[in-house]
Amino acid sequence: MKKIKLTKYVTMLTLLLLLTACSSDGSDSNSATKPVADFSFTNHGSTFTFTNLSTNGTKYRWDFGDLYYPSNEKDPVYTYQIGGEIRVSLTVTNDDGEEDFITKVITAPIIKIIDVKIDGDFAEWDDVDITDQNTSGNGSIQKIKIWAKGPNVNVYLEGNKKMLLELVDMYINTDGNTQTGFLHSNWPEGSGAEFLFEGPLVSAGWGDFYKHTDPNGGWGWSQIASSGVNLKASAVVSLNATTNALEFSIPKTQLGTLTGSIGIAITEMTSGWALVANFPEGSKFATIKL
Repeated sequence: MKKIKLTKYVTMLTLLLLLTACSSDGSDSNSATKPVADFSFTNHGSTFTFTNLSTNGTKYRWDFGDLYYPSNEKDPVYTYQIGGEIRVSLTVTNDDGEEDFITKVITAPIIKIIDVKIDGDFAEWDDVDITDQNTSGNGSIQKIKIWAKGPNVNVYLEGNKKMLLELVDMYINTDGNTQTGFLHSNWPEGSGAEFLFEGPLVSAGWGDFYKHTDPNGGWGWSQIASSGVNLKASAVVSLNATTNALEFSIPKTQLGTLTGSIGIAITEMTSGWALVANFPEGSKFATIKL
């Protein structure tokens, strides 16, 4: 009798171990289909490209951490209107409704909010970085700042007492390509101007905008508008005994489609069309990324 009972006990224990092993195998099989959330990211300024590295997911939900709308795209591209450290979360769901999520911290550039008013008071320009400047001290225009976060391209010019801006040829590259548009010999490494403004850079001054028309990069322009409507400028203001300054703005709508960056170069002349100086001194236009 004792042998029979022992045999039954061994048989039941073996069966229990087999059932446990089967149960364990099934559990491992299910875990292989559970979603695992992960992502990487790159950025160009405030625009971030998120690459989804998750596995076993069929639905995705992104929280970009700025209290705006989430996204259900797999690999979204998102432009932030705020800067600093931001927590971005991704939730991944599979067909069985199982979820996993991950949070990573990104650092977006600090967004400057600057309200440029063309009024001859240049205080707001203190918060704008210098776009380009002459280091030799020669010429007339010595410094340029460009601010284009908004409906206008705003420009601040600072120079010595020779800077009167009675007459200028201002070349503007709007497509970010230095090899398309007018190829100016004064700026051989980076010109490609799509637009030209010719006239005085002063308030209520005459002047006209032209669009480049020569596919070979030569001097070919078609008049498209007068400055009375499309360029607003302050007077030339004396800052001190050695320095003059001026600010002006051009509506972006005047410049067609802006792509990637905007570049500006200026030939200053007297009212009698005599050359004063070219700015900037280098071989490229003064350029900012948009």
